[in-house]
Amino acid sequence: MTLLSRMHRAAGVFLVLFLLAGCASSPEDATEGPQVYDPIEPVNRVVFAMNDAVDTIVLQPTAFVYKNAVPDPIQDMVRNFLLWLRSPVVVANSLLQGDTENAGSATRQFFVNAVTAGLIDWGDGLGWGYRDEDFGQTLGSYGVAGGPYLVVPLIGPSNGRDIVGTVVDIFFDPLTYLVSGPGARNAITIARGTGEAVDFRARNYEGINDLKASSVDYYARLRSIYLQRRESEIRNGQPPKGVQSADGSEEFQNFEPSDRPQSVTGELPANAN
Repeated sequence: MTLLSRMHRAAGVFLVLFLLAGCASSPEDATEGPQVYDPIEPVNRVVFAMNDAVDTIVLQPTAFVYKNAVPDPIQDMVRNFLLWLRSPVVVANSLLQGDTENAGSATRQFFVNAVTAGLIDWGDGLGWGYRDEDFGQTLGSYGVAGGPYLVVPLIGPSNGRDIVGTVVDIFFDPLTYLVSGPGARNAITIARGTGEAVDFRARNYEGINDLKASSVDYYARLRSIYLQRRESEIRNGQPPKGVQSADGSEEFQNFEPSDRPQSVTGELPANAN
């Protein structure tokens, strides 16, 4: 398949998914702020239990070894490389949202860090940080509701809008067009996803374990956190004051996982469901 054919197909998929996302209305339309809309909760809980088992048996031990055996500078390089690979997606979505400042920062960091294949963040400490952006956030910034809450096998919490966004972001990723052959693309996707999962779990190791241990209903608490976090990301960290979000708990507004440039990991929510 030629590059032009891939771009035509990407454009077609983009249009269809955008229209589908636009139709993904939910009870969120009726009130301001995210509301819990979990119409297939029994199914989600089954998938959640499977994901939690994978985390306990595979991801948590792997993250523990990675966190304690791999030197910090190497971990930083892995993180820098993963963020660098994602930079074009951030640029595309920032432009779609009209945020040229964030797009410019991400572009600058992409080209400067390209000198060392993204392994070294040359802007570290220079205030070159940028916000992570994805197509789910882009849709949200234009008022598209999240739709039904979903738990995706091996991926975790999501919703109808963010699943659409994840698919569209694939077409914003240059690797989709630079790597030929479905086998090579699948291998890179799996390796990249595994690296991101281990890196995220290692950097939030104690936080996630504490969250599990302190939650009466871990599923409900994580759902609340996910919905509030996404709402905060769509608003670039500026959740509306005085608006009840998710379960009305607002417990995640001061907690930001350390998975993006210059992010700050706040205190874990103190109250449990």
